[in-house]
Amino acid sequence: MDRRLGLVAGMTIPFLALLFWVLTRSFSPVTGYFLGLCIYWMLLAVGILLHPRWSMKPRWPAHWAVLAFALLIGLAFFATSRHMSVLSPHVAFLVLCSALLNGTLEEAFWRGALVPDLGAGDWRRALMPLGLFTLWHIAPAAGVRDLSLPGGSMGMLVAAAIFGVAAMAARLSSGTAGASAIGHVLVNLSTFWAIASHP
Repeated sequence: MDRRLGLVAGMTIPFLALLFWVLTRSFSPVTGYFLGLCIYWMLLAVGILLHPRWSMKPRWPAHWAVLAFALLIGLAFFATSRHMSVLSPHVAFLVLCSALLNGTLEEAFWRGALVPDLGAGDWRRALMPLGLFTLWHIAPAAGVRDLSLPGGSMGMLVAAAIFGVAAMAARLSSGTAGASAIGHVLVNLSTFWAIASHP
């Protein structure tokens, strides 16, 4: 793990948690949540640009990692399906763009720039980045109070931990963050659709 980048990422978590909390109470919950994500994406982009030694080239991970991802994507859509409603075309487009941006940027940072030198089966060195990825979700969870998401804030943290393990498995077995980015976009699509469905 890139220690300096990991330290900065860990230090920004409380700031981002406060930001999400303030924004979702200063604006409508969905608008505040989206503004918080935009600031987070800008920070991720800076981290990615400063540490370009990683790959997003899609390569198939091991078969068991593909099956784990397929199961997680199915569970994400199942868990959020009752919270989804028909969205207007422009909101649906915004949800799609947000899922693409978030899934790609998060994988490029958390499974790319942060861990440029991890090799196949390097699980011991992957534990700290996995922990940071899970802890980062405290920030968006701070804005979940007014949003109808399965499991609320705790559900988001548990889902992030489970997803993080599957994404890291794909990263370690394929040597790239490309496959995990595809899965991440699909999981985000279901989650963001449920968030945008909130009145």
